Amino acid sequence: MAKCLSAASSSSNDNETFKPRILCLHGKFQSAAVFSNKIAGARRKIAREYDLHFLDGPIMLEPENEDARAWWLRLEDGSHTLVQEAFEYVVEQTKNDKYDAIIGFSQGGTLATALAISGVLPNVKAVVTAGAPHIREAFEVANKLAESQPDWSFEAGKDIPKFHMAGETDAMVSLEWTKELVENGGNGEFIVHEQGHLFPTRSARVKEILDFLGGVLLDK
Repeated sequence: MAKCLSAASSSSNDNETFKPRILCLHGKFQSAAVFSNKIAGARRKIAREYDLHFLDGPIMLEPENEDARAWWLRLEDGSHTLVQEAFEYVVEQTKNDKYDAIIGFSQGGTLATALAISGVLPNVKAVVTAGAPHIREAFEVANKLAESQPDWSFEAGKDIPKFHMAGETDAMVSLEWTKELVENGGNGEFIVHEQGHLFPTRSARVKEILDFLGGVLLDK
């Protein structure tokens, strides 16, 4: 069963309720719990200022393995299927919540960018991704959904501030592939780190993420 995990700072207080909320989307062959654990170092620092919610993807890739999930599937011809269903799933799973930003890794980063552009989560003001490729079908769905949203447009979604990270030694998602996401997603900030296919948790990178989010969500 899919689930959404909340990661709050251990220093909870009466102001906890008023923290901006961030939806966190994992990569392929991960889950909400796996992603949360893998970025624990970054998560703890980000959760001091933001309420993080980690959502499971809808597709189980391995029988009886709740922690191997995906948002959509890649077919043998290189195309992707179940993409629109991924958008619909996120909207349904978050219908009782409003999110100020989305963080996504790999496939989840592609979805995060496309969701913001689509306007189906209208409160979103910022996007952070790592190791995320450009997937044509995701942007096609985003464009179609944007056209159906009142007082919204694909171009308006592209104007939402975005912070994209790519690994210099990433063997799964090339720099060029992420650059294509950046260009199609509205030319947000693009940072290349020295590591591979991961969501950076080193202090310098986490500070960059916090500076970006703070500038957009907290007026820092």
